[in-house]
Amino acid sequence: MDSNMIPVEGQTFLLYSITNFYVLFHCLILLTVTAGLEASLSRGNTETGSGLVCESYECKDGECSVGIEVCDEGDSDKPMGCFVVWSTNNVTNEVKVTMKGCFSNPNDCNGTECIDTTMGTKNNLNYCCCRLSMCNKEHRWVPNVTNAPEPITPMQQESGSFMMVAVVVTVILFVLSGFVALACRQRKPSMFNEIPTIEPEITSSSPNIALLPIQLVDLKARGRFGVVWKAQLMSQEVAVKIFPMQEKQSWLTEQEIFKLPRMNHPNILQFIGCEKHVELNNTDFWLITAYCSHGSLCDYLKSHTVTWPELCRIAESMSRGLMHLHEEIQGSKTEGLKPSIAHRDFKSKNVLLKDDLTACIADFGLALIFTPGKPCGDTHGQVGTRRYMAPEILEGAINFTRDAFLRIDVYACGLVLWELVSRCTVHGGIVDEYRLPFEAELGSHPTLEEMQENVVTKKLRPRIYDHWRNHNGLNALCDTMEECWDHDAEARLSSSCVMERVSQHSRYQVMTPLLIETNTTNDLPPKVASESV
Repeated sequence: MDSNMIPVEGQTFLLYSITNFYVLFHCLILLTVTAGLEASLSRGNTETGSGLVCESYECKDGECSVGIEVCDEGDSDKPMGCFVVWSTNNVTNEVKVTMKGCFSNPNDCNGTECIDTTMGTKNNLNYCCCRLSMCNKEHRWVPNVTNAPEPITPMQQESGSFMMVAVVVTVILFVLSGFVALACRQRKPSMFNEIPTIEPEITSSSPNIALLPIQLVDLKARGRFGVVWKAQLMSQEVAVKIFPMQEKQSWLTEQEIFKLPRMNHPNILQFIGCEKHVELNNTDFWLITAYCSHGSLCDYLKSHTVTWPELCRIAESMSRGLMHLHEEIQGSKTEGLKPSIAHRDFKSKNVLLKDDLTACIADFGLALIFTPGKPCGDTHGQVGTRRYMAPEILEGAINFTRDAFLRIDVYACGLVLWELVSRCTVHGGIVDEYRLPFEAELGSHPTLEEMQENVVTKKLRPRIYDHWRNHNGLNALCDTMEECWDHDAEARLSSSCVMERVSQHSRYQVMTPLLIETNTTNDLPPKVASESV
């Protein structure tokens, strides 16, 4: 092309564009070489050691520990990476790590830093992974927001030939600029100063909400509200409760309970996260929690008897969890008020057992929150599992107050204590096959009318056998359960009193005298009483 045919302004622009092209081209080459050297050095550092090393973080029975995990490389076609799962409190902006460690095949991981770029909400879990040793020691959430393109003012065409050259050069520069920007962003991610306060709801079907890499392994149970799976989340076993569309409200209620302040308690099932899964015309709602290897107390008692120490461990931790659920704890500078909560479906199926046979309470789909100064709202009184319903529920005579609902939970707790005692071996007598409360009297599927006639009218309760009374500990526990299921709701024990009673019962040892100190007055020394067991 003859340069005389191009206007002076065009020649200047063309020269400027070509100069920029060469500068950007050399910059791209330099960045590529540098990145290659860094990758080689990183591979060299990893290969000379014992493998990829990640920071680990794990919580068990309320105690959390930080350590170092050496990743098992396994197959060469499955590279290892480090991961972090964490959440951010919507009120205090406090960041809480749930898990850290190694996992295999991190296809979508950042090479050097652990950064989550999804547009998920802060109240739900964030997840990131990376491929360098100890790269998960720090983690960040940097939402990748797509800005709307700015309007471009079209340039006035001076000649056909000049326009063709300008367009070609501009396209080349645009492509190269994209590569350079991408390379620079991978080398040094931008920092953020403030997390956005406007958050999309978890129920949104937005594709920007990332799902945790969970693999369902084994179907463990089917319940009224959904199914429960044993699943794998990286290196940790978790439980996934899947709610169908028609039980969405139960899913919402459960996560609302779990997200209340101070609900991270050793005897309350540990909450990990919640997700909405949309596939074609089917929508499921997932609740992800810790996995309890022994399953529910009901299932455990079907196939196991319990010793006296095991009974005490289960009963005390179960009653401690119920006490914490019922308790109202005032707010502090770091955490808000933990309101009183009524479970409303307390039963042995909803008490789960950990590896060491300590209990934790689960299934809050029917739970009620009692916020101070607010009414309990429009709620249905006759809910729960029929065989565990208190007399006042069966006859429809509930006083819709906080204390009334808490006493209903205590009634059911008395029945669960009876289930435990019925499978205990400490008395030395015959231990019958496991039966649910009232199963011996009313069968496996009593009707509502049968429960009303026997529990309300006849004041029937599960049978307490004479040989249970032969052991002082079981005898005391039988007295406690009778005070839990008293027909008069106001005469029942509180959950805190049940916990104190059960913790005292655990002092009874087989064939060992028990010394109990009783302070009678302030003036006299403590009176020591001896009871034979």
